[in-house]
Amino acid sequence: MANNPPPFAILLVILLFLYLTPDPPSPGESHRQQHAVAHERGALEALNNSTYGDLHLGKEEDARPLNLTGFRPEHGFRWELLESAQDKARDQARYALGETADGLIEGGSDQYPLLYHNVTGFVEGEWRRTGAYDGPHVNLSAITPHGTYTSEDWKRNVTATSGDVRIHFREKENGEAWNTSVRRISARATIGEETSFGTWWEMILYGIHFVDFGEIILTTTSEKFDGIFGLPHLALSNHTFSLGRDLLNKTLNETIEKQKEGILEDSAPWSSTMEGEDLFSVPHCEYVFYLQQHPVPLNLPGGAAPGNSLVLHHLEEELRFPHRPFLPKTPDMTMSMVAFSPDCGFTIESKGPPDLAPQEGKHLKGPKTEAYAFVARRHVLLFTVIIAAQLLLLLRQMKEASTPSTRSRISFYTIAILALGDGFALLGFALFGMQIESTTMLLLATAYVAFLSVIFFGMGFLKEIWTVQSTERSREERQQAANSPQAPNSPETTQPETLPLPVTARQAINSGATPIIIPSDQDIDAEIAENQDGDANANNQGSPRRGFGSVYLRFYLLLFGLVFLSLHATTWPASVQSVYSSTLTFAYMSFLVPQIYRNVMRNCRKALRWDFVIGQSILRLLPFAYLYAYKGNILLIEPDLNFLAVLCGWVWLQVCALLSQEHLGPRFFVRDTWVPPAYDYHPVLRADEEGASLPSGAKVLAGEEAGMTTTTKAGESRDKSKKIFDCAICMQDLEVPVIASAADADGAGASGLSGGLLARRAYMVTPCRHIFHSVCLEGWMRYRLQCPICREVLPPL
Repeated sequence: MANNPPPFAILLVILLFLYLTPDPPSPGESHRQQHAVAHERGALEALNNSTYGDLHLGKEEDARPLNLTGFRPEHGFRWELLESAQDKARDQARYALGETADGLIEGGSDQYPLLYHNVTGFVEGEWRRTGAYDGPHVNLSAITPHGTYTSEDWKRNVTATSGDVRIHFREKENGEAWNTSVRRISARATIGEETSFGTWWEMILYGIHFVDFGEIILTTTSEKFDGIFGLPHLALSNHTFSLGRDLLNKTLNETIEKQKEGILEDSAPWSSTMEGEDLFSVPHCEYVFYLQQHPVPLNLPGGAAPGNSLVLHHLEEELRFPHRPFLPKTPDMTMSMVAFSPDCGFTIESKGPPDLAPQEGKHLKGPKTEAYAFVARRHVLLFTVIIAAQLLLLLRQMKEASTPSTRSRISFYTIAILALGDGFALLGFALFGMQIESTTMLLLATAYVAFLSVIFFGMGFLKEIWTVQSTERSREERQQAANSPQAPNSPETTQPETLPLPVTARQAINSGATPIIIPSDQDIDAEIAENQDGDANANNQGSPRRGFGSVYLRFYLLLFGLVFLSLHATTWPASVQSVYSSTLTFAYMSFLVPQIYRNVMRNCRKALRWDFVIGQSILRLLPFAYLYAYKGNILLIEPDLNFLAVLCGWVWLQVCALLSQEHLGPRFFVRDTWVPPAYDYHPVLRADEEGASLPSGAKVLAGEEAGMTTTTKAGESRDKSKKIFDCAICMQDLEVPVIASAADADGAGASGLSGGLLARRAYMVTPCRHIFHSVCLEGWMRYRLQCPICREVLPPL
């Protein structure tokens, strides 16, 4: 009969079906979509009916207020900051482009600078606040009369005087086919404040990119600010206003038509709200960014000559469609920034010349996406080598732990933590591989190596360890059940009620004869152990393998839970996110702690290969050393050498603890009352008068007889503080230190005790008083936990 699928698989299929099935639009959503389309149509019509200069409210006599949300006088926006921000943007353009800046902005110059035409990539740097700030003063009731806010605290409200900023640009690869001088562009900006809490804000902005002179204007859009529809009025000249209006008139109309036809179901396609932030309606500050690209430092003769522009064009084409295995060195993008908030009333700008010295900042710098992806591929390839090396060490450890005795020593949780780390890497590379097209194949290949490490080998090794240690867990459960007081009417103590035998049943007759018991011709100890295991598993056949199914479930639930929590943590404040990542990293790098604990509880000196311990410690630390010590890491994490030093020190302490347990004993740093009693295979041997405390099997030295008067008795070496025994495994002499009798305890024997700590590790004494070389008996006990001489059951190491 075929096996039924597990309930978890059926539940997973149902959840995936419900998640992937598109929901039909509700009547409320359809009405909201129609209202949004009508509003966007009116805003686009207002843009087409306006002229440049209408936004300068109260500045000119012929100025007309724009019929856009956030642009009307009664809304209370601080549009008086626009003129100063535009003047600052023009000054930055003059500094970056020189004398031709004004002509390029007005459209009267054909001397185009060396600039990247496609700025897809990211730039980052420091910002400073300029001017006074008195907080937001906006008439929210006039802007959104039907909107309700759950809080009066404004988000994205920058109150610090300085901080960090990072902007990720995304631009169409080939631009607009009908217009090559202006393009639409989107960006994801992250603004951080230098405060004690490390506050940072994220937003999505949409705008236009003037390709000829490198000017980029970005703005946010929300229910209280039609930023994308009023963007041309934020331009620096009438020429750029006309270019921007023509571009937006075409692109916005295409998006509105998609919404009207149902192709695009998003009612706010230009919203600046990040995913997951729209759970609660909270007012947030709006932003307008002016970014000026600086010329690319190619250091070619002739400056902005047409030939050099062609060289830059070929460089961009080679980055986008590489034909050579090694790309040339690509200069980073450099941009100066000025941004202001029209509703919150503050202005910030990037740090750099000419206002500040180059030592204080060099504006915003960063690589293009193609150059970043090329460097990222090399770094990911190195990480693939690290995962392959980890897998090789795991295979060597699995080959070493090929017997039940060796598997029982290994901590299940140590291997589980390593498998969780590989699973985390698997899902992380798979998710990034689906999002970053330029490195998809390499990221998926790395994810496949991690898949082999965690699914085939990691979980297989965990299953073997779980199966071997199931007997130990059953023994502990039975011991706990025996020690716990049972209820008087518990099922264990109540005899089952049975019906009396029928009258015609045959009664047992006691003949008085003595029963004859025929002994078994097999291994009695093995039969006893088999009967005990059979009784224990009579009601639960195959319990170790079936019980591992729950371990599978818990493992993958924990893995997916950590991944989803980590993805959600990217939206947390910087301080909370730092605490979460540091805690998770520290817990992951504590993978040797469970093994140290198991060594103490089982009194085991060594369970893992040293190449596995040292190799895994180094290989697991290398990615964190790359992230916390290398500034150009692919995750753009700021270096933190202090935390990296803490991680390295913590791993070093764990390795030293395992080394000390092997040479000084697994319980040398804990009290005897803290741990359960365990047999000591390396006892101190004392020579009393009868020799009762010494192991059996003392060897008679060659040339010595019982009747001869010599200074050396049988079984003694020339040194009175040592005795010679015969190892029954290797058949070689074993010379062990022996403490003198009580009469001589204060003599030479006492001095031998202080120096014999490491010498006791050379021999092992069984509970049946047989002595062997430590290497010989450990090798024997890897396969059988029986004394090689008398077949007595031995305690596990």
